[in-house]
Amino acid sequence: MAAHTSANEFDVIVIGSGIGGMSAAAALSRVGHQVLLLEQAPAIG
Repeated sequence: MAAHTSANEFDVIVIGSGIGGMSAAAALSRVGHQVLLLEQAPAIG
């Protein structure tokens, strides 16, 4: 079976855009990780 690859590959997925999620996503991004930040609500926070 062939491996499935996608153009959207992330090192880290952060769920929630509150202060903790935003801080974690920013810190991880600064050190070179590809980060996906997900939020259920239509606004951040």
